[in-house]
Amino acid sequence: MRLNKFYVNLVFAFVVLVLSLTAVGSVIKMRSNYPVAPESSGNSMPQNHPPIDMSKELAELEQLSAKDPGNANYQTKIGNIYYDMDQYEKAAAYYTQSLGLSPHDPNVETDLAVCFHYLGQDDRSLETFEKVLQYSPDFAQAMFNKGTVLISGKKDIQGGIAVWEKLLRVHPDFTKKTEIQQSIDQLKASLK
Repeated sequence: MRLNKFYVNLVFAFVVLVLSLTAVGSVIKMRSNYPVAPESSGNSMPQNHPPIDMSKELAELEQLSAKDPGNANYQTKIGNIYYDMDQYEKAAAYYTQSLGLSPHDPNVETDLAVCFHYLGQDDRSLETFEKVLQYSPDFAQAMFNKGTVLISGKKDIQGGIAVWEKLLRVHPDFTKKTEIQQSIDQLKASLK
């Protein structure tokens, strides 16, 4: 019995890892690729300092934002850069500013919810996904990420499975359909 539980937990951990890596890869792929500056041979950047190309883009966006403070797009782009640098607190602040200027953007609000998850605020993450799904009930990325947070963050396997099954019903051509279905099957098997 103990050995069985060990294998179930091992399979679950593997599934969560694969889904997390897939989700991260999708987010990175969805955004424009920021080139990384080559490492210099004597000048090292402080930790969490953006690569030179990103730093330049950040400075330009901050200048544009200062000139046009009502433009939510600048706040979103700045948030995306911080998100890509794994600085989720800063990203969340910029996404929040963007949503204050242009509410009900499911892409921005979904990214904000993911930031909350990475900051260890799973309840707040789920509340944000619920908000997105109220005004955009079939938004696939929010459904996928909500299922992931339920499973990996809240350990609510049945709740996560239900969200993913709905996602596959609503979006039968979802790009990660095969992987999600395999994860659902494995998770259901682990519950028996």
